[in-house]
Amino acid sequence: MSQHPENNSNIKEIYKKLEAELASIDPGCNACGTCCHFDEFGHVLYASTIETDYIQKNVEIPSFNPDKNVCPFLVNNECSIREHRVLGCRVFFCNPDHKETLQAIYEKYYTMIKDLAIDNEVEWQYAPMMKMLKEKSN
Repeated sequence: MSQHPENNSNIKEIYKKLEAELASIDPGCNACGTCCHFDEFGHVLYASTIETDYIQKNVEIPSFNPDKNVCPFLVNNECSIREHRVLGCRVFFCNPDHKETLQAIYEKYYTMIKDLAIDNEVEWQYAPMMKMLKEKSN
């Protein structure tokens, strides 16, 4: 299975729909970068192959230690790949008030992304993002 060129625009469209839906509920983000320190939340960021392929196609992956559990794209407490970040980043907010709503939104868009992969016969792997990015950058 291979990455189809149209996946880049299709994943962008999915993310665009997601951003519009998130804006409608306004879960609040102060862009502090705290959520990118996954250990502080007892969180492991998972992503799909199609999403990590999207990152790899669009940004340079810096050298990093995947066991550190801090996003390698966090620069000066800001996301350096904001427009290319994965679904898990897009729906994770420090504010717990919208946790249940955001979980339902995550599941909806996860299904869209998985369907995109299946429809285009792209390998599907859903695993910790840091480990997948490290494997791709080696």
